[in-house]
Amino acid sequence: MKTEKVTIHNIFDKHIRYIVPIFQRGYVWNREDQWEPLWQDIMDQIKEFVRYRENDNNIHNIRKHFLGSIVLNYYPTTIKHISAYEIIDGQQRLLTIQTLLIAFRDVIKPLNDTFLNSRLQLLTVNAGELFEPSEMFKVWPTNAYHEDLNRIISSGSMEALQVLYPQKKRFGRYFPARPGLIEAYLFFSQAITVYLNNSEDSDVENEKPLTSSEDRIQRATIFYEVLDQYIQLVEIMLEAEDDPQVIFETLNYRGVPLEASDLIRNFLFLNASRQHKDVDALYNQYWKGFDKLDGKYIKFWKEQEKQGRLKRSRLDLFFFHYVTCQTVSDIRITHLYQEFKDYWVNNNIAIEAGLSDIEKSSGYFEKFLIQDTNDELGALSFGLKILDTSTVYPLLLWLCKNKDKLTNKGDFEGILKDIESYLIRRLVCNLTTKNYNRIFLNLLSKINSATNPSRTIVQNELLTLTGESGIWPNDDRFLSSLVYDPLYNTIKARRVNLLLTALEISSRTNKQEKDLVRISLNNTLTVEHVMPQSFKADEWPYSEHEVSELKKLETNQKDLDSRLQELKSRRSILLHSLGNLTLLTQPLNSGVSNGPFREKRPEVTKQSLLILNSYFQRFSDNDTWDEDKILERGKLLAEMAIKVWPFPKV
Repeated sequence: MKTEKVTIHNIFDKHIRYIVPIFQRGYVWNREDQWEPLWQDIMDQIKEFVRYRENDNNIHNIRKHFLGSIVLNYYPTTIKHISAYEIIDGQQRLLTIQTLLIAFRDVIKPLNDTFLNSRLQLLTVNAGELFEPSEMFKVWPTNAYHEDLNRIISSGSMEALQVLYPQKKRFGRYFPARPGLIEAYLFFSQAITVYLNNSEDSDVENEKPLTSSEDRIQRATIFYEVLDQYIQLVEIMLEAEDDPQVIFETLNYRGVPLEASDLIRNFLFLNASRQHKDVDALYNQYWKGFDKLDGKYIKFWKEQEKQGRLKRSRLDLFFFHYVTCQTVSDIRITHLYQEFKDYWVNNNIAIEAGLSDIEKSSGYFEKFLIQDTNDELGALSFGLKILDTSTVYPLLLWLCKNKDKLTNKGDFEGILKDIESYLIRRLVCNLTTKNYNRIFLNLLSKINSATNPSRTIVQNELLTLTGESGIWPNDDRFLSSLVYDPLYNTIKARRVNLLLTALEISSRTNKQEKDLVRISLNNTLTVEHVMPQSFKADEWPYSEHEVSELKKLETNQKDLDSRLQELKSRRSILLHSLGNLTLLTQPLNSGVSNGPFREKRPEVTKQSLLILNSYFQRFSDNDTWDEDKILERGKLLAEMAIKVWPFPKV
């Protein structure tokens, strides 16, 4: 086999055909698992390119993004035909890249840039006299996909292709389903269009779309240059003695792909061996735990863990956050092995000290995943899991490792409390999580470089943040959202459960079953609407004031309709507000969920042991549950929440 690193340009710039053998499967890549990660990798590479160029750095030092490998076998043709190769492995990758290039060609065509148009034409079509019409295609899929690819390459635009493959929305879904290649073209066309309009990939909030063709051409040229120079594949060319079928089976059926953590392990112990260390002793002391079987033959560190839109092994995720913590830099998980290797070599890490730190740090990381909610770290980690906010992990690793360096006693627990307050308050106020990675990386940098790291540094840094992307909401804003916002809709049930659980725990004293409740609440209880979501009009009557107001409007139907709509809208908001929400066991929830307050209240007070629900003991069977009572309870819970997630006194 001959192996060579190639760029996208190297693959497609010549008269060549890549033929998918008929025995291979069809096109199976999809948006969530492949297209979006590929697009994000390209966007990251573009940002890196722009950053280097703006800082007058040598762009040739930019680390190229590795897209994977392709395995090719020479396909014999006559002199009249274009040179061809069979794709033994990598057809999904090549078809996707080719589809992206065709989409790029079509999106930029209206810009009338001669250079880009000619380059994209070269990379997407074999021009000149052809012996067969199909030879115009750079990649030729199996028979079932010939028509789809032909339509993609000839339609000329996203709009034209949508006409050829129309859809209708039924029951919340679109029918009929489009072929995968068609959806890939539409996805990349839309993504490239957004990119050229300078909206999705910008770090500047509310940035206005570009209006000039010159600006779009400039961005398109950057996009092309990154694809041309900084996206790489490994091309493996088979030779006569290589059996294509055996290699295909080995790659697709027998082999288990190496993870970044596997490469890291090999790197570490290869170095240890070269230094004549006792590799077995080092492995047993520092690494064996990562390979240890846990429970019924389940490897804890090999379990897949969801982080954002991707799933990775827990060990890969640990190393990702560990390297981020050690380098205090924004690294890419797709480059994890290289980032770890650079960190290790550049800092000349001693093997024993380095392995010891990895093993110690992994113990803290394990606590992030398997939480003991009886302490501050476990409680915060439990919340981070529900909030799906892992960008805090590098900072938490640093805090756990450097607890003794903090200036004041209690700073560690205090910082954890501040982080929790910051995140919960922003959650309740429905503020974006977009900049959390940058915010917590900057916080890590500040406390790591401080001579006397302390809670005050963390508080001051968070308090300096402004704008919707960074502000730490004060008591007034937090209270207003807690009382008046439809939290059940804006933050969803599981996160409402988290809030109510914390309020229940905070309302208990040492004389009550605080620890037991802390352990079990989120596993056994569900969120219940006190006023049912499907309430009847007579269960929530208008107040005397509202009735009087509506009677005065009876002579003006338009004003009456408008006021009724306002009242309906207000009730729909209060229905999902904190004051109308509580926690019940699933059986009790099912038994009373749609019942009116006069029936629900006695059952809740009789069956529930929660202090949250002891509130309803103050009512009688004849009392109604209305807007005023929802607001009253909401304000009571909000005052509790302000104490549970305090705002610093400044």
